[in-house]
Amino acid sequence: MKMRKYYRGLCGILAGCLMAFVPSLNVRAEMPGYIRAATYTSDAWVANFWNTESDHMEEELAQIAADGFNTIILVIPWREFQPSVMPLTYNPYAFEKLDQVMEAAQKQGLSVMFRLGYTWDYYEDEGSVYRFRELLRSDAVRNGWLAYAGRIYETGSRYSNFCGGFMTWEDFWNYAEDAGNFGRRDNSRKEAKQIGFQDYLKERYTLSELNEIFQPAVAFSSYEEVYIPGRSDHAYRLFYEFYDAYLSELLADTQKCFPGLSMEVRLDGDQVPDADGEGMMRVNHYDTFACGDADYTALMYSVSMGRAAGQTVLVHEAFRTMGEQLAQVKAHNGGKPIMIDQLLYMDETEDFQSNARLLESHRGLFLMGLPELLHQYTNGYGIWTYRNYTNNPVYNSQFALGSRGWEVSEAAVQTRNGSSQMMILPGGKISQKIGHRIGGRNTHDNYVRFTADSDGPVTVTVSLGTQKQKQQVSVDGEQQFTLEFGRDGYYSVEFEADGEVYLDNIQVYNFIQAGQLRDVDGRELSCMEPMRHLNGAMK
Repeated sequence: MKMRKYYRGLCGILAGCLMAFVPSLNVRAEMPGYIRAATYTSDAWVANFWNTESDHMEEELAQIAADGFNTIILVIPWREFQPSVMPLTYNPYAFEKLDQVMEAAQKQGLSVMFRLGYTWDYYEDEGSVYRFRELLRSDAVRNGWLAYAGRIYETGSRYSNFCGGFMTWEDFWNYAEDAGNFGRRDNSRKEAKQIGFQDYLKERYTLSELNEIFQPAVAFSSYEEVYIPGRSDHAYRLFYEFYDAYLSELLADTQKCFPGLSMEVRLDGDQVPDADGEGMMRVNHYDTFACGDADYTALMYSVSMGRAAGQTVLVHEAFRTMGEQLAQVKAHNGGKPIMIDQLLYMDETEDFQSNARLLESHRGLFLMGLPELLHQYTNGYGIWTYRNYTNNPVYNSQFALGSRGWEVSEAAVQTRNGSSQMMILPGGKISQKIGHRIGGRNTHDNYVRFTADSDGPVTVTVSLGTQKQKQQVSVDGEQQFTLEFGRDGYYSVEFEADGEVYLDNIQVYNFIQAGQLRDVDGRELSCMEPMRHLNGAMK
């Protein structure tokens, strides 16, 4: 591919610079036998984990080990670790916490795997999706990505429990979803040229072939006339093909900075109209399955894959389909083992709740019955939701970064009982603008959850947006509160106090992501024992 070949040399330079300081950079991190992993976010979630305090990290990691896991997966948001690509800048606090987690995991005998390049964080109000789009056409952004990958690998390589990582198609897919909206005019042709789509087609298709594939029929007289087709066009299969090649090339470049890096590939295909426009055809992503020189293919697997929306799946049906689909991956990845980085025996992700679901009473049976399939096809698995979490949009919710992200009046962060807490003086208040970060605000009930502590009776007033959305609580000693605010829209959360009070662990949410292993407070749920059984069987 001609898209970005010159970046391969750039990546080699970057990796060479890092190798001057880290002699082992060109050596792959070692996998700890069969991977049994839990994605670790402490008492937060992936979008704000890195700016939280995680007061109970040692106890949490010890519990993960006691539950039979031998590895944790850390999701590494690109922007929060590297806020700027021009000039290149890095967040010291994020890397400090990464060191903290690596050391704590090592003490518990846990290996650590990185998910590189997560899209979502609350570091700034502006979304970070644009970076993943600009990777196709911006030298500065591509340079930033490679430097970020090298820096993360260098950090992990300092620790003997580091076992590599993977990137994932999920973090790059927004552009593939949106590219079909450019239309057929000059801006679409300009985009097709800038991202290398025209060059890609020129290397693989004649103009005559393109004129037949594009529907309705067109008559391109040059490759410079080719535009990005719409998602409802048969020709959009060409864009999916191009994008798969782009992801494979990006992975190959990144592997020079992050040796052994794999990629979570997309098992479920995409639908486009067939050539005659009378039906639909499936576009598979098999060309990505080999994952370059990685030793394994990473994969998100859900029991909903290949099944109609709303369908209830029985355990024997789930096993049969899973075996068929894992065999399909092996048939197209050169026979490499599969690492299922997200083993979704249940999935209640917001906006995907209509997906097919395993019968709830069969979830434990599914987990306990997995060893045969996993031994046959995989070198490991990871659980996404080890501990239930809220979709909390609050940045610096545990005041690990002092008052950063908060508007503060007559208040300051203090250390109390070994934890950073916000002390509000009589008549003081704190607030944060958050409403633009959270969806479903008119369809879900909103909640505010927090811990408060005082040496005597204090009234705390909590506001969520409008004056109508105010509630008061009486605090006397350490207490945890959960307040329901209905479904009215809001853009900020505010706390006021009529006396001295300490606040911590502030959560605003309208959805709880459930995994049926441990609840938001870490208490055991119904699938935890079957999961321990699975972990034990895979030792």
